[in-house]
Amino acid sequence: MQTRSIRREIRLLRYYALGITLFAGIALLGAVHEASRNATLDTLTVHRINVIDREGKLALVITNHDDFPPPIINGHTFRRGGGDNTNGILFYNQRGDEQGGLTWTGERHPDGSFDSSNEVSFDTVNTDQLLHLQDGNVNGKTEAELIGWNQPDYNSPTFMSLIRALQHMTPAQIRAFAAAHPELIPKTRFLFGYDMTNTSQVMLADGQGRPRIKMFVTADGDAHLQFLDANGHVVAEYPGAH
Repeated sequence: MQTRSIRREIRLLRYYALGITLFAGIALLGAVHEASRNATLDTLTVHRINVIDREGKLALVITNHDDFPPPIINGHTFRRGGGDNTNGILFYNQRGDEQGGLTWTGERHPDGSFDSSNEVSFDTVNTDQLLHLQDGNVNGKTEAELIGWNQPDYNSPTFMSLIRALQHMTPAQIRAFAAAHPELIPKTRFLFGYDMTNTSQVMLADGQGRPRIKMFVTADGDAHLQFLDANGHVVAEYPGAH
């Protein structure tokens, strides 16, 4: 009788110990999980950071130039033109398509020359960049400009098939393609900035990207306002010829 009582007490002690162990383990796992959700770090050193949504689609990428991702358009990945030595922050919409970003690069070359650029672009859900802000410095000659474009609709099946073909074209073939398909080429609508001759300028274009108004001031103060026809000929100018 006494032996059975002792055995029963031992079993109760075992159950009690097991319960305490399980409770402590659950509490510890909860603490670790909470810490992993709300970590505080002084320094984080990485090559690239991918921020994803709950469905696993990219929302934001912070990257160095070695790990710069290719563009995603309508769910398809393409080869990026340029940007081989560019660091950046890229934004993605809820569809997982790239929708603008911030990039920067700057180098000094073995021959002593140097160049740098910084760019911010704003895309929309169906197009490439509509607004682009950039600056540049090539061996001390600088430029800065804000540009606005009309862009073709990326949802067009024709556009998607042709942009795939562009991935394998040479520069000469791309120029020929642009001449043959003007409806699929971005149209510059306005430009505001200054170029590497240190001439500040404003340009307004029509819906076909043809400049119709130019206003500029050279580095030495020569100022002009020009109105142009569809063929690029000046039809009015202020001040006029002396």
